[in-house]
Amino acid sequence: MPNAILTVNDKQIPLKDFMQDMLTNIILGYLKSTKAVPENIETINIDIKL
Repeated sequence: MPNAILTVNDKQIPLKDFMQDMLTNIILGYLKSTKAVPENIETINIDIKL
Protein backbone atom coordinates (compact mmCIF):
# COMPACT_ATOMS: atom_id res chain seq x y z
CA MET A 1 0.00 0.00 0.00
CA PRO A 2 1.30 3.48 -0.82
CA ASN A 3 2.12 5.88 1.97
CA ALA A 4 0.79 9.32 1.02
CA ILE A 5 1.19 12.25 3.41
CA LEU A 6 -0.75 15.49 2.91
CA THR A 7 0.50 18.63 4.66
CA VAL A 8 -1.36 21.96 4.48
CA ASN A 9 0.10 25.10 6.06
CA ASP A 10 2.68 22.93 7.88
CA LYS A 11 -0.11 20.79 9.40
CA GLN A 12 -0.29 17.12 8.48
CA ILE A 13 -3.78 16.13 7.37
CA PRO A 14 -4.75 12.58 8.37
CA LEU A 15 -5.75 10.42 5.38
CA LYS A 16 -7.61 7.13 5.47
CA ASP A 17 -6.26 4.30 3.32
CA PHE A 18 -8.83 5.02 0.59
CA MET A 19 -7.74 8.67 0.35
CA GLN A 20 -4.04 7.71 0.28
CA ASP A 21 -4.71 5.27 -2.56
CA MET A 22 -6.79 7.82 -4.47
CA LEU A 23 -4.20 10.60 -4.13
CA THR A 24 -1.40 8.23 -5.17
CA ASN A 25 -3.30 6.94 -8.21
CA ILE A 26 -4.19 10.44 -9.42
CA ILE A 27 -0.55 11.55 -9.25
CA LEU A 28 0.80 8.32 -10.78
CA GLY A 29 -1.69 8.57 -13.65
CA TYR A 30 -0.52 12.10 -14.37
CA LEU A 31 3.17 11.22 -14.16
CA LYS A 32 2.93 8.08 -16.31
CA SER A 33 1.53 10.20 -19.15
CA THR A 34 4.56 12.52 -18.92
CA LYS A 35 7.48 11.47 -21.14
CA ALA A 36 10.32 12.82 -18.96
CA VAL A 37 9.37 10.75 -15.89
CA PRO A 38 11.32 7.48 -15.39
CA GLU A 39 9.38 4.24 -15.77
CA ASN A 40 10.39 2.94 -12.33
CA ILE A 41 8.99 5.44 -9.79
CA GLU A 42 9.97 4.83 -6.16
CA THR A 43 9.20 8.14 -4.46
CA ILE A 44 7.39 11.35 -5.41
CA ASN A 45 7.68 14.69 -3.63
CA ILE A 46 5.37 17.57 -4.58
CA ASP A 47 5.55 21.01 -3.00
CA ILE A 48 2.97 23.58 -4.13
CA LYS A 49 3.18 27.18 -2.93
CA LEU A 50 0.02 29.26 -3.38
